[in-house]
Amino acid sequence: MHCHLMVYIRIILTTLVTITCLLGDNFVELTAHPLLKALSDNATHALIGALTGIAYAVQFYDRSTNLFGWLLIFICFAVSSLIDMDHFIEARSLHLEDATNLTRRPFLHCSSIILIILIFYLCTASLNYFKTSLILGSLLCAFITHHTRDAVRRGYWLCPFGHTNRVAYVAYIIITVLTPHVVYYLHSVCRSGVVQRLLVQYVKLNDYNYRIVSNGYLQV
Repeated sequence: MHCHLMVYIRIILTTLVTITCLLGDNFVELTAHPLLKALSDNATHALIGALTGIAYAVQFYDRSTNLFGWLLIFICFAVSSLIDMDHFIEARSLHLEDATNLTRRPFLHCSSIILIILIFYLCTASLNYFKTSLILGSLLCAFITHHTRDAVRRGYWLCPFGHTNRVAYVAYIIITVLTPHVVYYLHSVCRSGVVQRLLVQYVKLNDYNYRIVSNGYLQV
């Protein structure tokens, strides 16, 4: 894809994400009906996830099929929405009132999950598990954007350490817009020559140490 076209796509997606955040958040704030409020809030999460998924997947257009690209978009869209299902699981009830009046945040809203996904993402990208790493990257985008939007009201929940301060609204917009590009950049770093050479040296060193230990063991 031509570099100029990529620039236009990024500008369009950045604009759409920003508008979605602003309109969605304002609509949620102005809505008084509990069911409509919950639906609009979740729809905003889902739409942000879909746009983020597009911004992420399009950067791998020349290394994956169209079908796999749509899968990445769908994963980001679906997970961004389904994260909120843990409210009902935590409440052990299908009633909206129970799900929205919990005494604590449900388990999928623990932002430590992001760190776990990030570790697996970096490992699979470095070891060239290409499709697995891209799926994890899509999951990472979904969790980061969802948790960041929630962090405007309640901060990040880094269990077991507690909550951070609330995220400023401008910071939330910036983080949301940059997330797919940062996740893509991390993938590029993992596939860079420097990281790959370090991995090769690490494998060689471990193989050498294993042979020494094995030979020593056999001689005893």
